[in-house]
Amino acid sequence: MKFFFLIIDYSIPVFMIFSYPWWKKIANGDINQYAGMRTTRSMENKENWKKAQLLCGKYCIRVGIVLLVFVILMRSLRLLAMEWNSVLIASINSFALLVITYYVNKQL
Repeated sequence: MKFFFLIIDYSIPVFMIFSYPWWKKIANGDINQYAGMRTTRSMENKENWKKAQLLCGKYCIRVGIVLLVFVILMRSLRLLAMEWNSVLIASINSFALLVITYYVNKQL
């Protein structure tokens, strides 16, 4: 169980840090209905689409590094039980993804 929570806690920050090539590939492609940051503003035209995907990639790297440090800190401090610690980390990671979407959409 310990390794399960370890994988879950580190997966989102690590994927965010290494996801920039994927965002760049999506930005250089056509507007996609299935992948990428799909908001009404980002899908209006090709220029918005490319800008949104590249911004999202840059923010994912920055936020991913901050989240990785946060996860390391939370796992080393052990303030809560392992299960609740993972719930807190997953909630904060999910909230960070929503904040990235908000800021990118605001900049379009």
